[in-house]
Amino acid sequence: MSQEPAAEDVQQETEKAQPPPEEVRETDKDGEVEPKEEIFDAEDVEELEPSASDRPEALRPLDVGGEPERAPPSMKETIDVLRMVREDVGQICELSSEERKLVEAFSLALLKLMQPLAKTIPVNPSALPEEMSDVESANIVPRGELIVQYPDGRMESIDLSDDANRDLLIDVVRDVIPKFKVLFSELRAKIETRMGFLASVTRELQNIAEAFSSI
Repeated sequence: MSQEPAAEDVQQETEKAQPPPEEVRETDKDGEVEPKEEIFDAEDVEELEPSASDRPEALRPLDVGGEPERAPPSMKETIDVLRMVREDVGQICELSSEERKLVEAFSLALLKLMQPLAKTIPVNPSALPEEMSDVESANIVPRGELIVQYPDGRMESIDLSDDANRDLLIDVVRDVIPKFKVLFSELRAKIETRMGFLASVTRELQNIAEAFSSI
């Protein structure tokens, strides 16, 4: 009689005949072997993800700068703004009227001051605004006008009391006012010289008159 293999031997032979678990492949209905699906843990996924510097520009998050869009003003805010503008306009009208009076007073005072001093006072062309950089010479006259001359010989009279020439008036006044000190000093010296001459001549004439009266 032949000896039957023991149960333990049969089990060992069966396990040897089976392929290892990692080599087993599932087959589909057509009998083709499906590829093994790899499973990644969290660390592997982090390694596979590109860093922010390696991402294409199209995939990087957009950096939206600037302030967020504001909602349009309400009806009340719009009305409040218009009321403030109306108040500013009223103040501008009042200030313009006062400024006009000041300019008239300035012109009158300038006329009175310049008449005994000089017929004209030179104005430095560099003191004029940039749009008048082509002016060769400038002089202010007692009636409050600026006479400018250009390199081609052309001359122009500018009324400094005009509303459109307020800024030009300020520039001219800043340049001219320091020159008044020089003009008044020269006028005082001239008067003192005349007085000294007349005093000497008068004394001599008085002496001659006394001597002549004794004859």
